[in-house]
Amino acid sequence: MRVYINLDTNEPVVSPVLTQRVNTFYFVRRDVVPVEVQFVRSGAVVELEAGATGAIGFKKTYTGDFLASDSGWTKTGTGTATVYQFDLNLNTTELSAEFNPDASTDSITCKMEISWSVSGTTSSTMPTSAVIYNDVIRGTEGAPNFATVLSQFDLRSPDNATWRITVANDGTLSATKQ
Repeated sequence: MRVYINLDTNEPVVSPVLTQRVNTFYFVRRDVVPVEVQFVRSGAVVELEAGATGAIGFKKTYTGDFLASDSGWTKTGTGTATVYQFDLNLNTTELSAEFNPDASTDSITCKMEISWSVSGTTSSTMPTSAVIYNDVIRGTEGAPNFATVLSQFDLRSPDNATWRITVANDGTLSATKQ
């Protein structure tokens, strides 16, 4: 996911040139979610000063503990190609506790904020809603079980006997007199 931050308003925006505020971000729980951040000003991506640091965090309430966070981004590129990437773990114990133990909770809503420090001055985005969906493929559910009988039908022979013909998934045929 790529997040653009308008340095004039400290708001997440749609793109460098479309500065409409993003009100909600959507995530799916998993071990690592790359969140790429680009800072924009006057319709263009800009690079922060050397040594800039950043953090991203998710909380259910403003005074609560983090559900997920990362305080170390990786910078790639320079100038208008600069990207700051967080590797966010959305499979934390705190986040798992927000979902029902029987996994019936489809999603939770929380607040997301990104902060950055440049030359000793810390700034942050306006808190933004984030919806985190529970994962569907958990890796422990196994493959679906298929019925062993693919097809079954009855036939009547010339002597009026009824025979049940069964075709199994493996292609084998069997016939039993009824």
